[in-house]
Amino acid sequence: MQSAEFSRRASFQQSERKALRYGSLQTPIGMVSVGVSDYGVYNLNVIDSNNTGSRVNHGFVKDVLDELNEYFFGSRQHFTVAVDLRAVTDFTLRVLRMTQQIRFGEVLSYSDIAREVGSPRAYRAVGRALSRNPVPIVVPCHRVISHRGYLGGFTLGKLSKSILLQLEGHTKLTE
Repeated sequence: MQSAEFSRRASFQQSERKALRYGSLQTPIGMVSVGVSDYGVYNLNVIDSNNTGSRVNHGFVKDVLDELNEYFFGSRQHFTVAVDLRAVTDFTLRVLRMTQQIRFGEVLSYSDIAREVGSPRAYRAVGRALSRNPVPIVVPCHRVISHRGYLGGFTLGKLSKSILLQLEGHTKLTE
């Protein structure tokens, strides 16, 4: 008998993702690259600053890059683009869905997220799940910090996390 997680992963691997599109945008944290499938954004990374990238100006990639640009220039506080999270585990999906609900300018702790997803002692597992967030910023895992106010980790690096949180009005968080 297959677990729901195994079944989900198998269906993701078997599904056709023939319409993959990519684009990039220069931001205060570096060149951000996005990957988009027919289901939504499935990947976001900061890429080598020596790679200037090319901005793709069509379809959903344009929508994602436009929203990111608006976020970095202060006119967007919430992303509306679809997100493709089919490749993550069920627990990671619960954590990321909860993380999507954290509003601009707010932070929650790893413990808060663990309680919200029904696993109050799983704060370390929450951290591991957030480290596997394929679309940081869009799914704002940078808004999750330690219960003592420390930054904690971030897929794109602590400096990027600090910059993002400062952009959202947080100035008193420590490393």
